[in-house]
Amino acid sequence: MECIEEYFKIVADGYYLAASKHIPEKGRPVIVFFHGFTGHRIETGRLYVDLARTLCNSGFACVRFDYRGHGESPFSFEEFSLDWAFEDAESTVEYILNNMRNEVDVSRLGIIGFSLGGAVAIYIASKYPQLVKTMALLAPALSFRRIRDRLKTGIFQVKDGFAYFGAFRMRLENMLKMSEFDGLSLARRIKAPTLIVHCRDDNTIPYELSTEFYEKLAGEKKLILYNEGGHTFSNWHLRRTLEGELVKWFKDTLM
Repeated sequence: MECIEEYFKIVADGYYLAASKHIPEKGRPVIVFFHGFTGHRIETGRLYVDLARTLCNSGFACVRFDYRGHGESPFSFEEFSLDWAFEDAESTVEYILNNMRNEVDVSRLGIIGFSLGGAVAIYIASKYPQLVKTMALLAPALSFRRIRDRLKTGIFQVKDGFAYFGAFRMRLENMLKMSEFDGLSLARRIKAPTLIVHCRDDNTIPYELSTEFYEKLAGEKKLILYNEGGHTFSNWHLRRTLEGELVKWFKDTLM
C-alpha cells in the first residue's frame, strides 16, 4: 500500500508542535503516537518511524509529534512538565478531529504510548473514553514514584533548583510534581481495549508495573512479556515481532 509521509505543524494556544503524518488512503483509521521522556517522535533506534511505516502499509494513518521541550518542538527541555505532555496530547487529538477529517476516519482513533508516553496514553484514554477506541502501551511508565528515590540516592544531581541527569536538566519542582502521578489509579477508568508489551529485563521501568496495571484493567486486554529487549525493545528480531503484534492488535480492535 502506498503511504504519503509529510512533516507539518500542530498549532495549539499560540505555539506549535513539530509533527509527522503517514496517510495510506482517505477515510482510514488513525493512530496517535506518544513518545517517551527526553525522546521524540522518531524514538530510540527509530522505533516510532518503523512502527508508523509498518502500520501505514497495513492501512492505518499515523500521527507522531514532539511534546514541548522535546525533539523539534519549541521551548527548552528544562522547563518541561508532565502537564505539558498531557496538554500537547490533547491539542494533537483536537487538531486531528478539527483539521484531518478529510484524510482520516476520526471515529476510529487509536493511541500508542511508549515509556512516559504510556502515562500520556492512559491519561487521554481515561479522559476521552468515547473517543479512544483502542490503545497499545509499550514499556509504559505508569508511575513516577521512583523519581524521589533517585533524588535521594544522588542519581539525579540537584543544584540551584534543577535536577541534572546526563545531557539534560529539569526544574526540580516540575520533576517532583511528576513523581506524584499514579497511572495505576486510572486503570478502572479505561474503557478501550488495551495491549501492554514489556520486557522482563527492562532496567528503566519495572515490568511488574505493567502486570499490576493489567490486573486492574476491567475491559478487553492483552499482556505480552518478552524475556529480553530492555526498555527500548533493542533487538532487531524483537522489533519485527513487536511490529507484527501491533498490526494484529489494531486490525482486531480498530479496523
